[in-house]
Amino acid sequence: MSSAKRPLETSEDSPSKRARSSDTPTNAHIDPITQAELIARKKAEVALKLAQFAAASGPKPPARTLNPPPASAALPARPPASTNAPSTSASATASKLPPGIDPDLAKKIAEAKRRADASRANVEISANPYLAGVLASTAKKSGSSTPQPIAPQSSGLKVAAHPLLLDTAPTAAVTSKKDRHKPMQPKFASIKANVRAAAPTPPPPAPVVKKETAPGANPYTSAPAPTVDTTTAPKERERRQFRFNQKGKYVALGQQMRQEAQLEDLKKRIAETAKKAGLDSEFETLEKTIRREAPPDVEWWDAALLPNKTYDDIKLDEGSAPDFTKTNVRTNDSPITQYVQHPIPIPAPWDKNKVELKPLKLTKKEMKKMRKQRRMAEQQDKQDRQKMGLIPPDPPKVRLANLMRVLTSDAVQDPTKVEARVRREVAMRKQGHEQMNAERKLTDEQRREKIETKKVEEEKKGIYGAAFKIKTLTDPSHRFKVRKNAEQFGLAGVCIFNPSFSLVLVEGSAKAIKQYTRLMLVRIQWTEAARERGAPEDTGDADEDGGVVKKEEGARVGAEQGNTNLEDNTCDKVWEGPLRDRVFSGFRAKSCPTDASAREMLGEKMASYWDIAKAYVREDEL
Repeated sequence: MSSAKRPLETSEDSPSKRARSSDTPTNAHIDPITQAELIARKKAEVALKLAQFAAASGPKPPARTLNPPPASAALPARPPASTNAPSTSASATASKLPPGIDPDLAKKIAEAKRRADASRANVEISANPYLAGVLASTAKKSGSSTPQPIAPQSSGLKVAAHPLLLDTAPTAAVTSKKDRHKPMQPKFASIKANVRAAAPTPPPPAPVVKKETAPGANPYTSAPAPTVDTTTAPKERERRQFRFNQKGKYVALGQQMRQEAQLEDLKKRIAETAKKAGLDSEFETLEKTIRREAPPDVEWWDAALLPNKTYDDIKLDEGSAPDFTKTNVRTNDSPITQYVQHPIPIPAPWDKNKVELKPLKLTKKEMKKMRKQRRMAEQQDKQDRQKMGLIPPDPPKVRLANLMRVLTSDAVQDPTKVEARVRREVAMRKQGHEQMNAERKLTDEQRREKIETKKVEEEKKGIYGAAFKIKTLTDPSHRFKVRKNAEQFGLAGVCIFNPSFSLVLVEGSAKAIKQYTRLMLVRIQWTEAARERGAPEDTGDADEDGGVVKKEEGARVGAEQGNTNLEDNTCDKVWEGPLRDRVFSGFRAKSCPTDASAREMLGEKMASYWDIAKAYVREDEL
């Protein structure tokens, strides 16, 4: 089957049908020209000129046609341009003409229409290089030197092709002869590889326009108001979009505002209550203690380098380096010298707290075995020395029980003398043993020194502190125990008596603090008053009638004597922790009727413990 396609027959004036009409005689009878025919001829000439003008100026929308002539003088319809038809034949045209039309005029009209169609086709061909290639190949096959016009490409149903398939955009200028007949690349990629390979050409960078300022304008001020550009169309105003509030937004805002209002009311009530109670002065004192001092005019590390003790000695001008000529940097009195000062090495804090490794814990059986082996080694060494004559041998240990076995002959001859000698030796050995124990025993001074040495060793492990809040400390027995035990444990601190409560603040070693804490919380009975001297210790105090007063009644009686009720007296530990250094040198007690005097007694470092004890509340009182 041949691959050649049959040319498209778009109208009845195709070449095949024209061949059939070639039998029509060309010399038809022509009637004389009437006035109507003359008018129609002039109109045809005008239409021809309009068509030539339209073809010369490019494709334009069709112009409005003139009023058609009457039916009797109607012109024949213009035959459509055919791409495969040869030049118009005079005979074929003449055969189609109606009677009364001059054949020469019909030829001219047909030639003008053919030229208009050819010029229009040439314009389309020049705009699309693909049509030019097809036209050239068609001209070679037909053997004609003049290119035949080609109808625009369509999809086969008399529908024009897509604009992207027909490149109607103006092409770039041809730079060389090789590129003159080179077909243009399509505007789209037909394969995915070409899509990836085809990188978009980046747009050329926009030139930087240097802003020119007016001669009288200040370059450091903000830019002037922008000028309105009237040449371009104004931008379209963006439409507002709906913004819906989330559910519960204003409810949460209202709740927050109510909470803030409640907080402000609470602050006002607290301030009024404090003012009525006379505590406003204490709050002002706290603010003064918390407030920091202003920085000094000259730092201490710069004072030695500045002769006038001010930073004005260094000229600090803007845009220039500082001037150190008037300082003590390079003078003879300068603290900066060529010598290098090596600081004295200070032992690390953890070196003094090193804990010695304790020996392995042995069981009773292992301890007896070790003692036996050690004593055997010592006895063997002593026997070796006696054998070598270095030390005299030990005298025999004669007792009354082994008298007859050791001194057989002597005991038989004079038993009384031997018994007296044995008793004397036993007494001498006992006296030597007791004397050796007495020499090994420590004296009172050595014992106290040993206790102090142990306290110092415990303190080397770290200083700890504790604070106790006592509701009532009026009983003399309680005061004595608090003070005496603190001295015995080697604790330093202070005991403050106040009408509201009493504070006991101590510091010392961890072991001493532990023992003192047990004394304050467990051993001392804070609800029992002091017992009278000479009263029995088993059941209670003796009353005036000779009866016995129980401990509860004794507490009540002691409270009446001291004008203080001890039934609800308590002692609580409000703070315990490590300290860096000791603050107090000894333990002392003082009565402070006001909070200000108590803080002054404690000092700046320990004044905060009074506030902690004052704010402390027991769990059962909440």
